[in-house]
Amino acid sequence: MDVVPFILTLIGGWLLGVAFVNWTLRMQPVRRGVIVHVGVAAVATAVMIVGVEGGGALIRALPEVLRGPVVMGQLALIPAICWTLLGVLSRVTSLARRPSRNPRTVPEWVEDRTGVTVTFHAVPMRLRTLYGWGIALAALVAVVISIPIVNDAVPRWATQSPMVFFAGAVIVAIPPYLVFRAVCARLTRSVLLRFTSRGLTLTEDGVSVQIPLSRVTRLVWSASGESARVEIQAPGANRSLLVSVARHGRGTLAQLPPLRARTASWLAEAGIAEAGIVEAGLVPVEHTGSRAKRAPARVFERVFE
Repeated sequence: MDVVPFILTLIGGWLLGVAFVNWTLRMQPVRRGVIVHVGVAAVATAVMIVGVEGGGALIRALPEVLRGPVVMGQLALIPAICWTLLGVLSRVTSLARRPSRNPRTVPEWVEDRTGVTVTFHAVPMRLRTLYGWGIALAALVAVVISIPIVNDAVPRWATQSPMVFFAGAVIVAIPPYLVFRAVCARLTRSVLLRFTSRGLTLTEDGVSVQIPLSRVTRLVWSASGESARVEIQAPGANRSLLVSVARHGRGTLAQLPPLRARTASWLAEAGIAEAGIVEAGLVPVEHTGSRAKRAPARVFERVFE
């Protein structure tokens, strides 16, 4: 197999694993996501072990036109299964972790008579830039791992276990990942965002910008997850602030508080319609005052345009 198809196969398998794990994390109720995650991980791991131990004869028995796709599919399963198992390990460690005496909290809204204010830390970065970093990291890992494989420099015992590839990928990925975290820590800014019935005020490291709600063309409020961020688009202002990768103080989660119902009503009064929910199932929208009796809408990312 040539180097380029080999690298693309590994990247494709990794992306498949990331998509599957994120899909299970969004499942409601949470128990269903855990069952699906663990079940698929167990079955896929068993299939991989059987394929490594006795799959050679089966592949040789296939028509020549099918051997290539089957081998590439087997290679793609290695990073996909490794990422799935890593997700299972993350779930297990989260359950086994002792409750903290001082649990971390989400930034809270500060409400007064004229508006609501929240303070958080964020990195000025677009979501596609974050995904670009991830793809570049996966490509780097695939290239480094593929060099000894293509040159037949890998011991036979190492090719029999997917976990060897996983361990090698982790070792290769740690240095560039630490560089990325250091860059994000350096770019982290203190952000204060205030909503009123007429406009919003965005303050980054002491520099404030006031935008009337009537001039806002797009507002994205993603409360949690790897895409936790605020996007604001208006004439003369186009900001994307990623919360998920910023450096936060002790006791603070890398999340945003749910968008207040009164803020959504101000946006509606300004003529900004809710364009829809991008991903469902994680964060309830807060309802205060006379709306407290209403059932909360469970949303992950709200988009107003």
